[in-house]
Amino acid sequence: MSIELDVVGRSLPALLQGLKVTAAVSLAGIALGLAIGTVAAYVAQSRLWVARALAHSYVECVRNIPFLVSVYLAFFGLPKLGVHASAYAIGIAATAIYTGGYFCEIARAALRSVPRGQVAAARSLGMGAFQVQRLVVVPQTYSFLLPPTVSLVIMMFKDSAVFSVMSLPELTYQSNLMTADTFAYLEVLGTAAAIYWLCSVVFDAIGQALERRVRARYR
Repeated sequence: MSIELDVVGRSLPALLQGLKVTAAVSLAGIALGLAIGTVAAYVAQSRLWVARALAHSYVECVRNIPFLVSVYLAFFGLPKLGVHASAYAIGIAATAIYTGGYFCEIARAALRSVPRGQVAAARSLGMGAFQVQRLVVVPQTYSFLLPPTVSLVIMMFKDSAVFSVMSLPELTYQSNLMTADTFAYLEVLGTAAAIYWLCSVVFDAIGQALERRVRARYR
């Protein structure tokens, strides 16, 4: 038994092309999901019980329904309802919805970590609600937010592999095509795994750099 390095060389261009699709879909969905999660975190702290209930229901749906099942439902179920969307659009939307659900809880916990006394003190100085959030609350959440958010980004980036079931030409789909053509499962899938690992290492390094910068600025 030997490793066919020439297969790795032949498959690498297709895998890198798949990586571009993976990055485009997952990062777009993650960015949108962080915005959704931020809004949902504030809604979850609303004084209106209906708003809190909606935010809670959203988070529970995301937590309790497997990501793959949701992708299947969207891709195969929506056309039966007359809703037609491309695999790219479904991939971005699914990533955004799931990222938003998990980030909602991360952000809500971060907001709650800020002592209420500081908020009351800021309001007593005449600050408006927006000023309190921008100048007092949000800056104190950065160090709390970054570690779990980086982990969430890595998780959603890797979970984009499920989009191969929609024939979206991302990294896992391209590796499946190459293994079907070459039968070199170890070489091709091993290369794909190495690419996922390397991307995760890069995300983690960026996160640690941001953490150091935040600690230096807000210590």
